[in-house]
Amino acid sequence: MIGIVLAAHGPLPAALLTSTGMILGELPQVSTLSLMPGDSLEDLVDRMRAAINEVNTGDGVLILLDMFGGTPANAAALLTQQNANVQAVTGSSLPMLLETFMARMSTNELQELTDTAVTAGRTGVVNIVQAFKQFKQGQVELT
Repeated sequence: MIGIVLAAHGPLPAALLTSTGMILGELPQVSTLSLMPGDSLEDLVDRMRAAINEVNTGDGVLILLDMFGGTPANAAALLTQQNANVQAVTGSSLPMLLETFMARMSTNELQELTDTAVTAGRTGVVNIVQAFKQFKQGQVELT
């Protein structure tokens, strides 16, 4: 099974994992990593490396991050350069996590799971007013 590391600023990773687990149940082979005030990039890289090693059982690791350009993403970028079996995606959201964790149950292909995370992140952003207007006009089905 592909390991997953949730990394972000502050308490966000744990909160996202708690919410995802509330919907999907117990989630194996996942670790959370928070950047807190005063943490250094070097310390975060070391902790992220340890989290990767903790969840990696040979199928690779997907790191899901809050935002591009932040310290967690910079740490992940460094580690993806050092390990071809590690991928990273920014823009974590509950829809992204739900789709990614569900897809993980049916694939051991790291690139496929990475693509799923990116797609889920994009499709999880919806203008509610516009969606309801389209629904009323019969142009879209709400699922």
